[in-house]
Amino acid sequence: MCTKTVVYLVALALACGAGYGDETDTSGAEDLDESVRPKHCVSLTRIDRTEVVDDQNILFFMKGKQIYHNRLPHKCSGLSRRDTFMYRTSLNDLCNVDIITVLDDIGFGFSPGISCGLGMFYPTTQGQVAELKAQLKRRKQ
Repeated sequence: MCTKTVVYLVALALACGAGYGDETDTSGAEDLDESVRPKHCVSLTRIDRTEVVDDQNILFFMKGKQIYHNRLPHKCSGLSRRDTFMYRTSLNDLCNVDIITVLDDIGFGFSPGISCGLGMFYPTTQGQVAELKAQLKRRKQ
């Protein structure tokens, strides 16, 4: 009985973990070209810089000119005012299951603020970046 339970738990763990760490989200995206499919993760070593657009949108500029738009599932209060965040991961990737923490500049260093979950990473063009910024600017007016 113990062996059957262990086998069942291993099978359950494999079934639940299937797809974790995959580079692409295949739910409803089978028809999409690889270059426009959202990704679960991006490589930390490929991130060149980030740009906070507002409290729910972050752009990840990668080495090699690729850009990913990460729309957080929920607004991250203070992210756009602070424009600085940190993350911790035990992997070499930053993934949609990871948490970012807004950093507050307290004059002589940074203090951790609110933490928020990341969303999927969507491949984005410079044109789409310009359109995103224009849309957000129109909403503020």
